[in-house]
Amino acid sequence: MSQPTTNKNTLSSSIKVLIADDSWVFRRILHDIFKKMVHIQVVDDAANGIEALEQIIKHQPDVLILDMEMPIMDGLMTLQHLMIHTPTPTIIFSSLSQEGTPRSFDALKYGAVDFVAKSSFFKGSDMAADNELIIKKVIQASKISVKHIDPIQPSVGTCGGPSGAQHLVFCEDCGARNVVNMRAYEMMGGVQCSQCGDELKLNSSEKFRRSSYAVVIGAGEGGYANLLQIIPSLCVEIGGAIVVLIHDESEKVSSFVEYLGSISAITVVRGQDGLTMEGGSCYIFSGAERVTVSAYSGNYVFRVANDPAEMKQGTINLTLMAMAPLFKERIAGILLSGSENDGVKGMEAIRRHKGTVIALEPPRCLCKDMSEKLIRKCPDAFVVNEQGIVELIRTMEIQNRKQVVTA
Repeated sequence: MSQPTTNKNTLSSSIKVLIADDSWVFRRILHDIFKKMVHIQVVDDAANGIEALEQIIKHQPDVLILDMEMPIMDGLMTLQHLMIHTPTPTIIFSSLSQEGTPRSFDALKYGAVDFVAKSSFFKGSDMAADNELIIKKVIQASKISVKHIDPIQPSVGTCGGPSGAQHLVFCEDCGARNVVNMRAYEMMGGVQCSQCGDELKLNSSEKFRRSSYAVVIGAGEGGYANLLQIIPSLCVEIGGAIVVLIHDESEKVSSFVEYLGSISAITVVRGQDGLTMEGGSCYIFSGAERVTVSAYSGNYVFRVANDPAEMKQGTINLTLMAMAPLFKERIAGILLSGSENDGVKGMEAIRRHKGTVIALEPPRCLCKDMSEKLIRKCPDAFVVNEQGIVELIRTMEIQNRKQVVTA
């Protein structure tokens, strides 16, 4: 179930840091910050990606600070080579990669554990806060295990090839046999018959699927990287609904939804009030939203109220406790990386209703608080990495394939 991972450092020894940036000034600034820290040692620096890869082989650093825009080989290409051959916890620094942009999510998809925009890092006169931020991120990164990632390998979430599931549809007008790609059908809002050109109509059962089970995922700081290793690996044909709650601002969550949907086989939707829960779909909400579920005409409908205070109140707990009695043994709760004090009470409700309790293994969490608290409180929880989570969801799919949950 587990893939090879690397976790070379604890705070009992110095954290070895390599800095890769084409700006001498920026490299010097980081040198000055870290030289004041007893437990952080800058082993070398590099001005481009080629130099960085050579220095990594030589020094085997615990953390790489990598600029995105560099000559000869840029940061993204360097990261891809790195994660194939020498996986190393990597923090992306860039003048272009603001938090929540597709470029920053690209870096997380290809194996980076965190990112910081240079413009926000040097945003004003409070250099002490800036210094504290990068030191905190390096310490967090040094304690996370990273795995080999091959960017060429096709996603295991696709059914019938990289472009998604294939359906056989016969034209009602001419009777011609058509093979319809569901991803193309959804993106274009329909597809024409290859023979007569008439619009093909799918059966209502293909357009809407009641959920046979539910998976609720809670994530906080560091959770984006975990989700990028989980959601794209889910098959488009799954019969369950995936509900994700992320402790972050609404705008960044919406940006993530757009990016995640572009790389996933299943349908990824920004959750909102009034949506009906469908199998084969992933609904993502911000931690600033109060999310519950109500029964309506044999289906389940999301009820959402916007309340920024909810991020401090425990929105993951609220959703888990609302859904546990509805799905009972057909629900799984999962906690990923996060520093928030949220999710454990909701997981206890899942447990009481005979559902499945899952914690991402702490070495795969940038922030381990949520996962570790769950493991302490529920020692019988499944503790697995991202691939293990995908496999547990597949197990639920097999167990519940012939059943449909209705209100």
